[in-house]
Amino acid sequence: MEFFNLKVFRYDPTKDSQPYYKTYKLPVEKGMTLLAALFKAKEEQDPTISFRYNCRAAICGSCAVRVNGHAALACKVQITHLLEKYQTDTIVVEPVGNIKPLKDLIYDMDWVIDKMKRIKPWFIPKEPPPPDGKEYRQSEYEHNKIDFASDCILCNSCMSDCNALKANKDFLGPMVISKAYRFIADSRDGAKKERLEEVLKDYNLEWCVRCMECTTRCPKEVQPYENIIRTRIIAAEEGYKTPGEIHATIFEQDIVNRGLLNEMLLPMRQEGILGALKRAPFGIRMFFKGKVNIADFFGGHKIKRLDEVKTIYEVAQRKKKDVKIKIPQIFGLVYESKRKAKQQGGNQS
Repeated sequence: MEFFNLKVFRYDPTKDSQPYYKTYKLPVEKGMTLLAALFKAKEEQDPTISFRYNCRAAICGSCAVRVNGHAALACKVQITHLLEKYQTDTIVVEPVGNIKPLKDLIYDMDWVIDKMKRIKPWFIPKEPPPPDGKEYRQSEYEHNKIDFASDCILCNSCMSDCNALKANKDFLGPMVISKAYRFIADSRDGAKKERLEEVLKDYNLEWCVRCMECTTRCPKEVQPYENIIRTRIIAAEEGYKTPGEIHATIFEQDIVNRGLLNEMLLPMRQEGILGALKRAPFGIRMFFKGKVNIADFFGGHKIKRLDEVKTIYEVAQRKKKDVKIKIPQIFGLVYESKRKAKQQGGNQS
């Protein structure tokens, strides 16, 4: 393929009533990044194209865009790889999703910054500086919990492809919660409670729909989805009774008592009578679709060999007291092992 089509989202609010797309025909050059292609189109065909960029080294996050429907850093992805990946001769470039476009590929950062301010994304020490005048210290074990989360470059790639944010603009979003986790899990920081209470407002931790698009699109392996789950675990460990924690507790009780989940009574047990009434129309539709077991409204039946399930549960409860490593720490250690293996492989090549 000698040429490809660069189809760019165009919008100038001073003269355009609606956005539109304009296509530029460019030569396929080995090693050309998407950002380089945008520059070529701007310098040789249309000087009015507007986009953000800065470091050109996948560090600053300024050049994040949507490429054929998915978020990416324009300075990182190469044209030949994109053409091969999508099996097409046309690359469609748009501003990141879920955020208001301002002009062409430039989008509104104020909306995201306002969300970020709520979780205070800066270090708030819980102790005075060390008397020896050196930096605040922490063990390698503790650092592994936040190492990956510290790599976030605030590029908004995860926010762009977040399905929950698309449905609810008030949701803080994966980038903001992930940045909150970076400080919540920091053993040196003193504002854990304050940040936890902020991300727990308005069911923010519950809004995540677990699609994992944020982690899939993250260019720096920050794991935003996993950081949301880690934050939920920490909130539970700190004693916060979130809807997710209550949900899990009810499931645990069902497994111990009957070996099966009773999802018919779940809304009432979790949200009370008013919560159950809100879900009544959905329950009625389920009934007429044959998805409701009437017996579950009266407690339901118990599985056979329930005694074996209870034995497993009792053993797990005893072992729980002996486990010193928390799940967020396990995730961090696994990630660190993968990264070290990748670095060693790169050094050998």
